[in-house]
Amino acid sequence: MKKFTSILLVFLLTLSLSAVAFGQSLMVYSALHEYEIARILDAFSKETGIPTDFIRASAGEIVARVSAESAAPRADIFLGGPGDSHAVLIPQGALLPYQSPTAADIDDFYLDPEYHWNGFYLGALGIAINTERFEAEIQPLGLDYPKTWEDLLDPAYKNEIVVANANTSGTGYTFAVNQLRRLGEGAGWDFLDAFHENVHHYTRSGAAPARMVGAGEFIIGITFGHDILKPLSAGYPLKLVYPPNVAWEIGGVSIIKGGPNEEAAKKFIDWVLGQEAGQLHSDLSMRISTRTDVSLPPGATPLEEIVLIDYFLDWAADNRVRVLDEWSNRYE
Repeated sequence: MKKFTSILLVFLLTLSLSAVAFGQSLMVYSALHEYEIARILDAFSKETGIPTDFIRASAGEIVARVSAESAAPRADIFLGGPGDSHAVLIPQGALLPYQSPTAADIDDFYLDPEYHWNGFYLGALGIAINTERFEAEIQPLGLDYPKTWEDLLDPAYKNEIVVANANTSGTGYTFAVNQLRRLGEGAGWDFLDAFHENVHHYTRSGAAPARMVGAGEFIIGITFGHDILKPLSAGYPLKLVYPPNVAWEIGGVSIIKGGPNEEAAKKFIDWVLGQEAGQLHSDLSMRISTRTDVSLPPGATPLEEIVLIDYFLDWAADNRVRVLDEWSNRYE
């Protein structure tokens, strides 16, 4: 009995020292869905013994929060959201460079050259269409399913389109920059002005349009394809269209510099860039992993089968403040 008690005390002391070493919890700010975050962090804690906590927000809101807290950071990890949402924090000195040994298994194209952030998933924007409402309300007007961005400018879609706010959502910002880079800034803003006439409202969350269109609240929604695949695979009456010259993202993860649990944050980066975590994330989210040894999610379209616009992360990060100011002046 005494031997058992001694072993138990040693075990509890080890756990206590681990908690002290890594703080009470690893705090994660994440732009992923709450269910995905909870499952990912639960798996990490079970494997490492490091406790976790998280706050879910859109990528734009996380950027604003990390910037505001830069003098006294409260979180350790920024998980998810387009790479430019991470890159915009680099000049502020808000991210801690860390070259994880696990990153060696990922193509350098998906990693920040100085390892301020690491890409762990990929995704392209798509158009979500409620098939029941489209066939009942739009097809009788003589219109076919939209195939291009310009098709969405038809007056038949007035007040029937939802997309995320570019200020609060990385998805919304990606959509806006998609048009500016596809057409050039002058014609791009002209397109967004015309598109705005058909928008019912701009959501705070990037994934919300897929859910709203799936539920029949609106006919058209713009969001990333993986966020459309989820309600589509659940049986909602949806069609997913990838228009030509569509933007795509490298979803990032980074360490917040000066956070309370730096060593635990590094362990998380090592873990989340691994094969098992990558497969778990893809299975949960239907996103495409940057790792070649992670299976493609069911129903997902490989990026090489989509007509993608040239990647524009650096431009999106360097021009973020200017573009968002202009977007706000026009549409808020």
